[in-house]
Amino acid sequence: MRIMELLTFFCSGLIIKSMFDYHIHTHYSMDSEASLARQLDAAVRMGLSELCLTDHVDFDEMDAGVPLYPPADLKTLRLELETLKKSYPTLMIKRGAEIGLCDTACAEAAYEHIRDLELDYVIGSLHVLEGENVYYPSYFEGKTRDERYIAYMEGLNRAIRTNAYFCAMGHYDFIAKNAPFSMRAMSLSLCPELFDEIFTYLIHNGKTLEVNTSAWKDGASWGLDILKRFRALGGDFVTVGSDAHRPVQVGNRLKEALALVREAGIPYVATYERMKPVMHRI
Repeated sequence: MRIMELLTFFCSGLIIKSMFDYHIHTHYSMDSEASLARQLDAAVRMGLSELCLTDHVDFDEMDAGVPLYPPADLKTLRLELETLKKSYPTLMIKRGAEIGLCDTACAEAAYEHIRDLELDYVIGSLHVLEGENVYYPSYFEGKTRDERYIAYMEGLNRAIRTNAYFCAMGHYDFIAKNAPFSMRAMSLSLCPELFDEIFTYLIHNGKTLEVNTSAWKDGASWGLDILKRFRALGGDFVTVGSDAHRPVQVGNRLKEALALVREAGIPYVATYERMKPVMHRI
């Protein structure tokens, strides 16, 4: 660990002093209207020390061979960021992408889009299952909560194996984000064998799990049981992110996420530099 990182954190076993948000979108994503400057301003207000911009690069929904939603213009983002960086001296700003997981063709197309950008970090996320985006409540019509949640975890187990270059698996509970049920929380007991297969694959392939706070919305947090199992299988580190698409969401509930990680016994939270994890002891 480098000298500046050692100065940033307390010694082993104590609480992280700095705060990281490794899942932030801007207007370069098709589903955000937030300017880069507004997201960075929000990060400063929230007291973040480091963030990673992870705009969408999605080839998981195609129409006649063309992405349904244009992938983020990360080259232009990089140029804009260069003009803004000097205005944010307290922020370490990393560049990344959120790649929609689907199949090998999807992974290859996304890689061609990012290959020359020297990104620091890539999230691999499953948004589309059976040709339908699971964000929308219509996906649940005619099915029970357990049926849809288990199908999502099965899809996630398949999809992570089609992309060799992502760093962290994004929001395992994306299916719960807009689920039309009074009890939306994902739990280990729903499909423990699937969680074990997913976690074993991630750990054995040098990848990790993202703790994403967005699905909690304004309700109670969840995931302690899942994080404990990740740790029991050998998971040493995670990433944390708000999945912010608006300034008001930047840094949201990250302290709660870190508290869960700490309680689960996971010793490190990672940031990334040129696709390599940098460990920060909790």
